[in-house]
Amino acid sequence: MIDYQKGTRMKEIFQYIQDKQQEYLEELFTFLRCKSVSSYNDGIKECAQLLSEIMEKSGIQTAIYPTQGNPVVYGEIIEDSALPTMLIYGHYDVQPPEPLDEWNSPPFEPTIREGKIYCRGVSDDKSQLYTHIKAVEAWKKTKGRYPVNVKFLFEGEEEIGSPNLLPFVESHKELLSCDVCFYSDSHFHENGKPQINLGVKGLCYVEITIENAKTDMHSMMATSIQNPAWRLVQLLNTMYDSEGHICIEGFYDDVRPISNLEIEAVNKIPVNEKELCEVYGVREFIHGPHSKNFYYNLIFEPTCNISGLTSGYTGPGSKTVLPRQASVKIDMRLVPDQDPEKILKALRLHLNRHGFEDAKMTHYGMVMPSRTRIDHLYVSAAVNAVKLGFEEEPILFPGIGGVAPDFVFTGHINVPTIVIPYAAADQKNHAPNESMVMDGFIKGLRTSAALPYYLAQIGRKGKQE
Repeated sequence: MIDYQKGTRMKEIFQYIQDKQQEYLEELFTFLRCKSVSSYNDGIKECAQLLSEIMEKSGIQTAIYPTQGNPVVYGEIIEDSALPTMLIYGHYDVQPPEPLDEWNSPPFEPTIREGKIYCRGVSDDKSQLYTHIKAVEAWKKTKGRYPVNVKFLFEGEEEIGSPNLLPFVESHKELLSCDVCFYSDSHFHENGKPQINLGVKGLCYVEITIENAKTDMHSMMATSIQNPAWRLVQLLNTMYDSEGHICIEGFYDDVRPISNLEIEAVNKIPVNEKELCEVYGVREFIHGPHSKNFYYNLIFEPTCNISGLTSGYTGPGSKTVLPRQASVKIDMRLVPDQDPEKILKALRLHLNRHGFEDAKMTHYGMVMPSRTRIDHLYVSAAVNAVKLGFEEEPILFPGIGGVAPDFVFTGHINVPTIVIPYAAADQKNHAPNESMVMDGFIKGLRTSAALPYYLAQIGRKGKQE
């Protein structure tokens, strides 16, 4: 195990990173200019090849693996089997840049303005994964070796739901064997302080359609023919009560109890509801059935959300019709240990019990929820790395409200998964003028370099937890 004197343990590595900042930016900008839009397959193979070359140049043994869709870029450095092995996950694909006329600079031409880099994919996720690659280079150039074993798994389909990530992991379990998974994505707390995320919600997305006639017809027929839009309203009214409980029978049966440590962590998360309301443009936040705390509800409460409603005439002006059908799209955000397959079956049974056997249900996607214990030893490695890299204490989030492929690692490789974001809260992911704050990029480089140092101090005993 590598040991460094207290106070100087990362000095040489941090100095190397500082000296290489301009070179890193130039290389990052080349990476950003390489289009990799997965939704319409623009530049994917070229970007995977470029990423592989960047990794090889940084001292990482790299290979590109084909999948049924976009390729996976894999890399590794195996120093010693006695050392812990960490897996770094990330994605090199990006969202489409449209609408192009809302960008203040060309979407694939990195531009620095007022301390931020603007470019599609700069925060989601190219510059964040890039910090972990350059951490390897800094270690190998200054110390000659990396303090732990490391493996890299960078996919090209995250922005389209990662359809081939799980099949790849399942067929390459020995290759991906590790003790812990880290990745950098998402953003800081809205107050600018760094945070660490230890879980994500799951997802079950469905569309429910009620049909009642061959065609739309004159609204005078509402005296004799049932309106499917009213039936859909009645259906939706069976799914929620006035206190905010989801009324699908069995929906809450498998929800994992919340630990005292998780509740303590959530109570420590700073929250200014007035400012947040202004950010989102709402008058107030609703309260959950168990808490008024904004972050408690965001992290711990499952949801049954109406994403969209469609029926009848929705154009300008008036048109008196009785619609032939009505549809609703619903996304259900799930918490550990809810299973989206079971939730889907429970929803079907719920519709049947309430007289909606004729309602057609189309399933669009499922993601399992995931959570890593807040007191896991490897979480302390992440906390210490952030403290050294950012020079301030991170905020611990037991989970976040969003969805990510964490369960691929926690549930199929059976390792803790820890997310350390480096972007600012106003990053505008998936929107025009996506940005990465320069300060987050530089401190992210430092944090990614400090992470293996602290992991080495814990060793493989964290694996036994």
